[in-house]
Amino acid sequence: MGVTCLVRWKNATGMRDFASIAEHVTKSLQGKNTGPWSLSVKVHRDVNQIMRQAVVKDSRFLYQVALAQQPGQVYCMVDGSVVVEAEKEMEIILSRLKNLWQLRQSVVVEGTSYEIGDFTLRVANILLGSAYKGLLLEIDYHPCSAPNVASDLLREFVENIVPPTAQLSCEYEYDYESVGLSNHEFTTAHTGYQYMMLFRNDGLL
Repeated sequence: MGVTCLVRWKNATGMRDFASIAEHVTKSLQGKNTGPWSLSVKVHRDVNQIMRQAVVKDSRFLYQVALAQQPGQVYCMVDGSVVVEAEKEMEIILSRLKNLWQLRQSVVVEGTSYEIGDFTLRVANILLGSAYKGLLLEIDYHPCSAPNVASDLLREFVENIVPPTAQLSCEYEYDYESVGLSNHEFTTAHTGYQYMMLFRNDGLL
């Protein structure tokens, strides 16, 4: 696989901007619609801290990400720990560990995927219940496999996709080694970690 980056278009207006991107990609950039895609993000809270009535900011959370492009895997991380790749059955195990982890919130994001030359662009609206939280863009650059190397190219691609008025939340570089991931070879676990950071830092979950 290549390297990915995630962007949240915070002031997007829902389906109107989604349709605008779709038209720009397919007509101006000669991109090809390759069908639907989805992901799910769940956050579990430490039950012991709930019982001790710890305030939310002092609580320990377990983040769990499942990506459609890796249907048999999930990616998990406890605050301050390392990212772990596990089989899909981990979701069932966590659901049974109610004495340890309580599901705090979950979200499923569904959208459309496009192929544009060396790039894959995945686009989806972010809905938390009935609250709209912007447009999500996942960009995959295929020729590169080293993390934090293609930042300028990815930034340029994003600027070519969204209008100048777009208010963006994005990170192009991460300290992957701090969570047990390679700084030399990009994997789907790196993408999972990016989703954990986006949803955590933007207060989406």
